[in-house]
Amino acid sequence: MTLLAARTVHALLLACAVSTAVTAVHAQSPADLKKARAQFQRGIELEQASNWTEAIQVFREVGQVRMTAQVRFHIAYCEEGLGRLVTALGGYDLALSEADTVGPDFKTEVETAISRLREKIPKLFIERGSGADAALVQLDGVDVGASSIGVEVPLDPGPHSVTAAAPGYKPYSATVELKEREVTKVTLELEVNPEPVAPPPKERIVIVPQEKGPSRTVPYIIGGAGIVLLGTGGALFALRQSNKAELEQDCPDPDRCGKSNEDTYNKVKLYGVLAPVAAGVGVAAIGTAVALIVFEKKPEKKSATPKATWLGVDAVVPTAAANGSFGGAVLGHF
Repeated sequence: MTLLAARTVHALLLACAVSTAVTAVHAQSPADLKKARAQFQRGIELEQASNWTEAIQVFREVGQVRMTAQVRFHIAYCEEGLGRLVTALGGYDLALSEADTVGPDFKTEVETAISRLREKIPKLFIERGSGADAALVQLDGVDVGASSIGVEVPLDPGPHSVTAAAPGYKPYSATVELKEREVTKVTLELEVNPEPVAPPPKERIVIVPQEKGPSRTVPYIIGGAGIVLLGTGGALFALRQSNKAELEQDCPDPDRCGKSNEDTYNKVKLYGVLAPVAAGVGVAAIGTAVALIVFEKKPEKKSATPKATWLGVDAVVPTAAANGSFGGAVLGHF
């Protein structure tokens, strides 16, 4: 029976099925019952107009109230119209399991739909070829178990992706177009993956360190020490003057100073000797540091373009002849 003929039979049976399906719905009120009946009738009209998308939505809304065998049948019939044949077959099988509650005519119609649909559903036969004995096989991105290899697998019409991968082999990938009532065979043939080729050596980058000028660490150290010594000499001189003033206050006559002022007198003499020595060494150190910085050897400036020689030729100098023509003179050595 063709799909058109089946739809004609459906139209004859639907009138009887509408009241039965809707009555089975547990409506909460007469208004709910009326709404469910209207939805079911609208779904039938959409189905007759081949508006599968809206029709299946309406039937699913009725099924949310109560899923009956008739509702399952019409949902499956819309799935078939949308090309989802495998899903439709499952819906027909569920409707058949509940068909006895409706009647023999409905059961016969469901069995006829199942028989017709089984002939339409395309099948994919996947077999393992060379290199694919242990390959991981995927169908539309889903792993295929061993029970699905070497058997006809029912699928919806249209394109399907088959991939396989195994260590040491190149990945296998293919897209097959399944057509209704046909069996498509795919043989997995994996090619050996050659040894990996070593990548080409990377370019060697040589970093030439920049020439640095002479270090000024030593002059700075000497100069710093000189500044410290110069400051120390100033401090010692200040201590000498302080002790001298104290000594002159306690002992105006140096010849009559007692032993109690002897320590102060020794400090004045010591500071008088150390102060000029420290200051002198500090000044000398500062002068040495300045001299090292001033007279340090400057780095030689190199020409931006190296002097090229070839077979003793140092340079080519352009010249002008008396007749106005131009030429060149070669300067070189042997």
